[in-house]
Amino acid sequence: MTPTAPTAPAAPAVTDGTTGTETLRLDGLLARSARRYPDRPALSGAGETWTYAELDRAVDALAARLADDGLVPGERVGVHAPKTPSTVIALYAALRAGAVVAPLDTADPPARTARMVRNAGISLLLTTDRALPVCRKAAAEARDGAEPDAEPLEHGLHRLRVLDGDGRPAPLPAPADRGGYILFTSGSTGWPKGVLLSHANVAHYARWAAAEFGLTEHDRIGSQAALTFDLTTFDLYGAAAAGACAVLMPDMLRAFPRDVVNWLNEQRITAFMAVPSLYHNMLQQGGFADAVPPTLRVAFFGGEAFAPQLLEEYLELLGDVPFYNLYGPTETNACTYWLMPRDWTADQELTIGRGIGGVDIEVLDEDGRPTDGEGEIHIAGPTVFQGYLRNGELTDPTVTVAFRDGAPRRAYASGDIGRITPDGRVFLRGRRDSQVKRRGHRIDLLDVESAVLDLPQVSTAAVVAKDGGDHAGEIWAYALTDAGERELLAELRGLLPKRMLPDRVVPVASLPTTTSGKVDRRALSTLADTPDGTPRPTSHTLEENRT
Repeated sequence: MTPTAPTAPAAPAVTDGTTGTETLRLDGLLARSARRYPDRPALSGAGETWTYAELDRAVDALAARLADDGLVPGERVGVHAPKTPSTVIALYAALRAGAVVAPLDTADPPARTARMVRNAGISLLLTTDRALPVCRKAAAEARDGAEPDAEPLEHGLHRLRVLDGDGRPAPLPAPADRGGYILFTSGSTGWPKGVLLSHANVAHYARWAAAEFGLTEHDRIGSQAALTFDLTTFDLYGAAAAGACAVLMPDMLRAFPRDVVNWLNEQRITAFMAVPSLYHNMLQQGGFADAVPPTLRVAFFGGEAFAPQLLEEYLELLGDVPFYNLYGPTETNACTYWLMPRDWTADQELTIGRGIGGVDIEVLDEDGRPTDGEGEIHIAGPTVFQGYLRNGELTDPTVTVAFRDGAPRRAYASGDIGRITPDGRVFLRGRRDSQVKRRGHRIDLLDVESAVLDLPQVSTAAVVAKDGGDHAGEIWAYALTDAGERELLAELRGLLPKRMLPDRVVPVASLPTTTSGKVDRRALSTLADTPDGTPRPTSHTLEENRT
């Protein structure tokens, strides 16, 4: 499908500075499968199918073009395009050229994408014909209004230079100086945090998954999540590790559960990973019970809680098909897993399982000591990220702690509360901070609150997740403002991606407070509301001065 190009040298191994072990690069997984299975399908989507040989040649040629155009190892590149084969080629080519690659969502407002670009120190954007207009807007925002020129590349791609020469941030420390991966999470300042993963961080998970779940060159892995979502690392790189075919589901189908079910059947999907929200919709609205894909041989869920009754029903429908529960923050990718017993019922407690191969899990109390009771889940091992990118610079939030075997480990404190049993099974209890999971996406409520406070009509505000009642799990913003809810929501659509928009924006005259004078967020989350949505009077309120 592509012109023949000189084959680039095999992608070198990289050393993970955390573990000291050598492992393949992500583009190396592709190159290895191209040697082993040159004529097997590697990628399917948008009416195209690419063999491993064709895909690897296209990646080689584009990587060489990017290098000739000035891309240097360690440079940070954003791929701002919908999920198509061309976009996957761009990801792999930037990785092969040695870049640190950040998938970016074209559905996000340009202002938010510009914040990501600046925070991560991205100096080059790659996009497609269809996404070029919105990419230009984001690039212009990142350049304080100066719109960059777009240079056409192969496969309907374009490159836009955001930072030139001396404007590029300093090189990242090893191993990211030879490339890596950036995924963004919600940040409390309103600036999304860039999660920096090394090749080894992602490749360890991909190779483990391919081996553990028995993926082969005959599998067709259904890729339904956005490229910006960490579930996609399984779809793309797990497929490459096994020589399987990654089948890209059109983004528009996610809103139509029956179409998703039809797609699974039509595309003969054999392995599928999704968030519980999609599984719920497929069962309740998509007719999954009447059209269980006959080719499906293994399935996975993760990213949020599964409704127990629906999970029990899925186990009955899937029969002998293994159904796995995967858990892990973006900072570690999936770090625990559990094969759901076929006889599990909704009245039983659900475990997130044990650590994946090479990953250690510990639960620490408030004094930082291992506990058999509830505490914060800590994750150590080769999947733990390198750190956060803020203002273009890397900060490492991990801590060195002693696990119960007495060995000190570099660990990520997840912010999730849980307990661990003597046999290593972990049970999740909730969050310790302001972050919530919504349809598989981790959202920082303070990020949403920052956007509300940016509105000129709002003097102060508080954003909470509702607890209990008909609105449990919804995100509500309470704002001191004279403006109406529709007006405020309309403006927020220009500041936040759809997945982060509050379910309600409630104009109020005051906010409840604790005895110390702080906004009582717990009271707001459980507040009994009047029919029009405004909070009932409380004994403690903080009247805000209008400015």
